[in-house]
Amino acid sequence: MRFGSTRSQIYDAQKTARARWEAVLTEWDDGVRREHGEKVVDELDRAVSDALRAIDQLATLFVQVRQECEFTGF
Repeated sequence: MRFGSTRSQIYDAQKTARARWEAVLTEWDDGVRREHGEKVVDELDRAVSDALRAIDQLATLFVQVRQECEFTGF
């Protein structure tokens, strides 16, 4: 299994979402925006960061499994 391209797509989407949210901050500054930021945007950003860390851990594990299970041909 290869995780690189999927991880890159998720990371790029997260980066784009962060940039767009930052752009909104200059135009929208009230309690609703702050609440939305805390309850939705920040939570989603943390969840995506957690998922990226999990993907990194899985990628490392799969490399190890592949190396340990590789047929050497004696």
